Amino acid sequence: MIRQMKNKVLVLTLAWLLAACALGGLPSAPGKFYHVATNGDDADPGSDTQPFRTIGKAANVARPGDTILIHGGVYYEDVKPRRSGEQGQFITYKNYGDGEVILDAQDGERAGCIEIENKSYLQFSGLTVRGANSYSSWPRAGIAVRDGSSNVILDDITAYDNYFGIMVYGKDTPVSFITVRNSKTFDSDTKTGNTHYGIFFYKKVYDSSILDNHAAYALPEPRSYGIEVSTDYPGVQADGARRIVISGNEVDHNESQGIRTWNAVGVLISDNHIHDNGATGIQIEDGSENIVIENNLSENNAQSYEYETGVWVDDSKNVVVRNNVIRNNKIGLTITFSDRVIIHDNTIYLNNRGAENLLNAAGLIVNHDVSNISITQNTFYQNSAGEAQRGGINIGSSEPNCEGIRFKNNIVAETKSSWDLVQGACANFLSDYNDIFNTRAVSIKWNESIYDWLSYLSVSPRDTHSLSEDPLFVDPAGFDFHLGPSSPLVGKGVVLTSTTDSGNGNVITVWDASYFSDGFGIGEGDEIVIGANRVRIIAIDYANHKISIDRTIQWKKGDGVSFPFSGAAPDMGASDVK
Repeated sequence: MIRQMKNKVLVLTLAWLLAACALGGLPSAPGKFYHVATNGDDADPGSDTQPFRTIGKAANVARPGDTILIHGGVYYEDVKPRRSGEQGQFITYKNYGDGEVILDAQDGERAGCIEIENKSYLQFSGLTVRGANSYSSWPRAGIAVRDGSSNVILDDITAYDNYFGIMVYGKDTPVSFITVRNSKTFDSDTKTGNTHYGIFFYKKVYDSSILDNHAAYALPEPRSYGIEVSTDYPGVQADGARRIVISGNEVDHNESQGIRTWNAVGVLISDNHIHDNGATGIQIEDGSENIVIENNLSENNAQSYEYETGVWVDDSKNVVVRNNVIRNNKIGLTITFSDRVIIHDNTIYLNNRGAENLLNAAGLIVNHDVSNISITQNTFYQNSAGEAQRGGINIGSSEPNCEGIRFKNNIVAETKSSWDLVQGACANFLSDYNDIFNTRAVSIKWNESIYDWLSYLSVSPRDTHSLSEDPLFVDPAGFDFHLGPSSPLVGKGVVLTSTTDSGNGNVITVWDASYFSDGFGIGEGDEIVIGANRVRIIAIDYANHKISIDRTIQWKKGDGVSFPFSGAAPDMGASDVK
């Protein structure tokens, strides 16, 4: 099933951003206007008829509420704002509108184009920064926002031919409430990007957003990224970013990962289009925790590297992957060395691009010290490849040090390699109510032996109620994976868990809460049905299997608890119910 990408930005649901707006975190009406032009003179008053010559001069005189209007031209400066604005009284640096405004560091002759340190309530709009590409001087960024800075808005910025396009860096003192929006990190004419990072949030960056940007062509330095939120290597989580929203961006043609986190806590990655990157599209790495990945389209990645994916969660904890389309990568989704990863309502297909004779082609890989992994209500179609040594779905296949796996209500159809499923001997592995279908005979590798479908059911304790039926998608050739009206999978799923007793209130105990998420403090909690009640989760106590919901209801012992569905039971595959 192909799902249109949502336009909403969940940043508005976050209490910390709403609080910022309430405290005057948005610019108000301006005070004085100062003009800057390449034919001006810093001895003049900075009026429209007698402009300043340099942006630096205007920065030295501007006060809270003032606006610096910069006329078209090239400015060979490293601008370091002297003053902060005030709450509700930003100092604004803005393109006047009579041509491109370029701040040029002249191939590293200057360390940067704009350096903001320990300043607040500043806005920069409509500017181009380039040439801060020195390997010997710091910060070597087109725009650098550093220690102690807060409430800075970077809007409609073009950054290219820098080492870092836009860098936000809290080294010793946190940087907070920074917004990068409507910007791009490459030159449209030459497709020149930045050497190492397009947008880089480094270390102690809190309560900040990366919204509606185009981060592309981070080349040619090996390991160059579109958007990264990270610490140094190996780093520690305590030095990492907190509460970051990455939403509405297009991230493409970067040498390595499109979007990557490292030791970050509380990151919402939503409504992005990530495509044609050299390595993985979205990579959640070492020490990352409380991550929500939703409503993204990740496609055509792994252009340069072998074992790379559409989405990869590695050495991380408390991650939700929901409502994404992941297609035409070499591998669709990979989970390694991670705890509590909840995967539901994704459509994952054609992940075998350029991989007819490739080892690393698959729809899903769950391997290497994983625990508490829930995989429900997903549709997998035509993943893996003819000569690949992996199946469409691979769980505990090479290192079965895995436990607490839930695999229910999924469709796995028309896998292109020899095996539809490859499963290891994971502890506490529940797999049932799935549909495993192929035009050829279904083949399953279970505990290192190969079985056809009926033989697998006879020797395995799993998939007792699973089917091997043609899903009868509406239009699989056109990638419409809705179930047709005559599909044998309609109503053939199972409610995921049930209530342990009857009651009245907004805290319900269920037999198994591991299928669901409360958003981990950065996204919305799952919408679920409890009996006949449709509610939203606001908190989960996994140890005691208690779910807190957004309103008071009554329920009976044994009431089903699942994602929303119509009819008597859920359909298999990614849900159509919204």
